[in-house]
Amino acid sequence: MKTLKLIFLLTTMVSPEALSSDNFYFEHLNTSIVNYSAKIKTCNSLKKVPTLSESQISTLKKQLEEKPLILAFLSERSFNKCLQPERGQLAELLASYNYLKLPNKTKNLAETTKKMIFEKSYETDRSYLSLTPTEKSRSTP
Repeated sequence: MKTLKLIFLLTTMVSPEALSSDNFYFEHLNTSIVNYSAKIKTCNSLKKVPTLSESQISTLKKQLEEKPLILAFLSERSFNKCLQPERGQLAELLASYNYLKLPNKTKNLAETTKKMIFEKSYETDRSYLSLTPTEKSRSTP
């Protein structure tokens, strides 16, 4: 019974616009962004420099001289793995928002978020994918 009274009080104090689906979409996106931001902080705190042997360092130096973007690719891939599942959930939410009629404030937040988080250059990917399987196995510690 207390729960019903609390719900009644909340619904009478909040405007009908705030309870609309438009507000739901904005709040849902905002919550997803907050969760993703928290995960970024967690992943940043977990970063560490690996301990490599002299031969591994030598191999890595040779590869980086030939294709310097490999390290950037591997670093980005590792960071993105850490960001899961929050990164994937945010991406799915943003993709689903393409199919909804949203108010401008939600649409603007979604578009800005997409550009900031998911817009990227694929030069690092191209560099890594051009490696042979042997080179790829040597570049991953």
